[in-house]
Amino acid sequence: MNHADLTGRDRVDVLFIRPPRHYWPILNESDNFLLPLGYPSLAAYLRREVPEADITILDCCPMRIGWKSLRHELALRKPDIVCVGEKVCYAHEGFRALRLAKEVLPDVVTISGGHFASHLPRYSFEQCPEIDYVIRYEGEGPLAAVVDHLLGRRALEDVPNLVYMDGGSIVETKIGANIENLDDLPVPAYDLANLDMYAPFGLLWPKATTIQRSRGCVDTCKFCSWIAVEAKHQRQADGTVLHRPNFRSKSVERAVYETELLYEKYGVRYLFWVDATWNVDSEWLALYSEEIIRRKYDLGWWAFTRLDQMLKQEDDGVFELIVRAGLRHVLVGVERPANQGLGFLNKHGYGYDVAKKAFGIMKRKYPQVFRQGTFITGIRTDTAESIRNLLTYAHEIDLDFAAFHVMTPFPGTPLYDEAVRNGWIEETDFSKYDMFVPIMATEHLSRMEVAHWTTWCQENFVKKKPIRYAKRMFSMQSNRRRLHWWFFLSIGRVMGHQMVQAMKGEEIFEGFGGVNRLWRPAWYDG
Repeated sequence: MNHADLTGRDRVDVLFIRPPRHYWPILNESDNFLLPLGYPSLAAYLRREVPEADITILDCCPMRIGWKSLRHELALRKPDIVCVGEKVCYAHEGFRALRLAKEVLPDVVTISGGHFASHLPRYSFEQCPEIDYVIRYEGEGPLAAVVDHLLGRRALEDVPNLVYMDGGSIVETKIGANIENLDDLPVPAYDLANLDMYAPFGLLWPKATTIQRSRGCVDTCKFCSWIAVEAKHQRQADGTVLHRPNFRSKSVERAVYETELLYEKYGVRYLFWVDATWNVDSEWLALYSEEIIRRKYDLGWWAFTRLDQMLKQEDDGVFELIVRAGLRHVLVGVERPANQGLGFLNKHGYGYDVAKKAFGIMKRKYPQVFRQGTFITGIRTDTAESIRNLLTYAHEIDLDFAAFHVMTPFPGTPLYDEAVRNGWIEETDFSKYDMFVPIMATEHLSRMEVAHWTTWCQENFVKKKPIRYAKRMFSMQSNRRRLHWWFFLSIGRVMGHQMVQAMKGEEIFEGFGGVNRLWRPAWYDG
């Protein structure tokens, strides 16, 4: 480790950075770059536990700070500690930011966290020797403990969930317990986040910010990156780490308080729930929704929604309350019909009948709710026919919009371990682990064929049912009407951009396939 000695310092400057990144072109920049809630959550805990810490969050994406400008920001701010945590497909950009920090400020302490570093700490040090510490999994307690250590108040070996280099060897400390009572956490430091930056011209999620009521999940899907990070972790005798689901929720009172803060103080009118499974516990949802209705908040919100839970809540009369309170957009991991791979994915409580019934109820009773579903292609047994059948399935359950993603083995998931063990992985460039680029072939299809038929499904979702889609562009429900126009125009924008670039000779025209390629913002390098 090569960094300054902060022992005995009266104050210490901590900088959280979300570096410049690419984005999904079907959404505009404003909708892509919502608040990374992990940073204000970590910042609030650190501020409470280490009062000597002066904390700043630098989110390059909504501020349009490119790599040259980030260099200037680092030189200007001169932080003592830089923290960066990224998803798998953005890990290389996280490493680039940490390298840049050491280049500009050789004595700065660099800390990496998030999904990628949590599960591949050794690889992270190999790719980015400029990292001083990796914090794994749930980061609030370990981060505060690391800063305490840097200030000379705690032994390094007593810091949980920590990985660091010592004389060329990797040292891993014990894995700490999760925070079971989420009400013990301070409210995320929204005051450090400048919420006015987020979704100012968003159309999917206008004037929106992220919020979270729970951590963990109630299911055991083997492809899910959430479970791998927010689970209960236990190191085994062979050094591997076992992840078990660990669903925890804030109290209704606490969630209402955070909602009130966002609504009354910051003027937020759209909530983006980042829970792996938001609609768990009917009693909780009923009490929360009743309070939002009682306060007459003019709110809308987006949430990952489980269909089996939704059907229970419909029977209980709770789902109607949720919609009255503000639910306007559900995203459901439909994945597959029951006989086409749900068993392989280890996903429970779903299937063709469940999806058809749940989406049918939403269509008839709750037309104000936009129905979006995702489907996984490229499971081991997939053929061209089985992937094409997913489009038929999406049309039969009557979604407003369907997204088809290739099965991606994210590090830390049982799927990744299985894929490594069986030699299925053919693509090892993690920047391509974006759920668009096939990482593995199937027993019957090459990766190129998986990509072809996945794109075919996405392209034909509208082309096979143009009248149905067109009718919804003139829906009586403003939310559904607006979203149908938005997806239609966004896809047209992507196609038009490709056409112009092809005419300039700068790109090959891919047709609809270009929708599934991340875009580099114009400001990325500047």
